[in-house]
Amino acid sequence: MEDNKFMYRTWSWVEYLITLFAIIVIIKKFDKLRFKYIGVGLILISINFLSFHQRTDLKTAIIGSFVTLIGFVGGCLLTGNENRNKSLFKNLNIKALPKAFLLGILIAIPFALLNFIYFRLTIGTVQYMNVFKAALLALEPGISEEIIFRFFIMNAIFTLLDNRIKKKYIVFISFFFGIVPHSLIHFSELWISNVPAAFFMLITTSLLFGLPMAYLQYKKDLETAITFHWFIDFIRFIGGY
Repeated sequence: MEDNKFMYRTWSWVEYLITLFAIIVIIKKFDKLRFKYIGVGLILISINFLSFHQRTDLKTAIIGSFVTLIGFVGGCLLTGNENRNKSLFKNLNIKALPKAFLLGILIAIPFALLNFIYFRLTIGTVQYMNVFKAALLALEPGISEEIIFRFFIMNAIFTLLDNRIKKKYIVFISFFFGIVPHSLIHFSELWISNVPAAFFMLITTSLLFGLPMAYLQYKKDLETAITFHWFIDFIRFIGGY
């Protein structure tokens, strides 16, 4: 079995399903669509594309960026309620961005070091990458994954469950769907070859990485979570992992 291809297929199909859901949201809420959602989204996916195209072919980079755009616009249409994930980009709150970026990095430092140590112990020799290249490559997972798997998904769960069950249960369910599926598809092939190891990875990655990212989106904003995610991958990529 070609494990990497299996994981890629799993990842792609999950993204396509989320994109389909986001398109339905955009159609249903088309009257609330604003040009700024698309404009900001295009800026984000332009950055996303430049990063993505560094490690994949043009077609895949275009598709991935389109999926991210749809997820962002769909997520913007589902925000508004104070209990939902927010975005500084959506509200064009540019002055608050530096604070969000700084906070995301500061919180990410211990997690990034822990992640680096894990890869150092499991993979071995460090093969240092150019800092600027590592920073660029880390932008795509930080932007696209936080938008697709958390910003849109968590807001969608809040929208579906608003006024139906208690808020604390909605928060728990939104966190679950914003964390677990994203963690699962990172090592989808492991569930075939080694179930105990897959379960261990699911628990550890969900608690150490997925939970902080979901929490930052819910309590702060999308941009803080993106920066947190970006910094963790940035440090990992510097080591060549």
